[in-house]
Amino acid sequence: MAKRPDPDREDLPALLGDIARDARGLLGQQFELFKAEVREELARAGGGAGMIAAGGGLAAAGGLLTGFLLAHLIRSATNLPMWACYGLAAGGLGAAGAGLVLTGANRLAGLKPLPETTAALGENLEWLRDRLTPAAG
Repeated sequence: MAKRPDPDREDLPALLGDIARDARGLLGQQFELFKAEVREELARAGGGAGMIAAGGGLAAAGGLLTGFLLAHLIRSATNLPMWACYGLAAGGLGAAGAGLVLTGANRLAGLKPLPETTAALGENLEWLRDRLTPAAG
């Protein structure tokens, strides 16, 4: 009498192929999500760096151009020595520039080093490895 093939054994290669195809699709989707999150974080980093650069540029320009004006204004209002007037003007403009630099640095501090997708991708790879690795024992 002819032996009947086991339907479970015939379906095993097809099932493994389906698992591999689904895993490949899932990993592809998670990679696309990872790229999107990286792009978003880079845009945020660019904004924070732009604020730092703008703050530094404004502090430099303000110190150079407005410092002379303020120093002479202080001199005419107080009769302090000229060096003291320049010191007061530079201190005020430097404080304003430092405030802008700190604001930009605070924005950069909120950046995440790796997107959340990397954790999900790792979990899915571990799940797939567990499913495809024969159980010991």
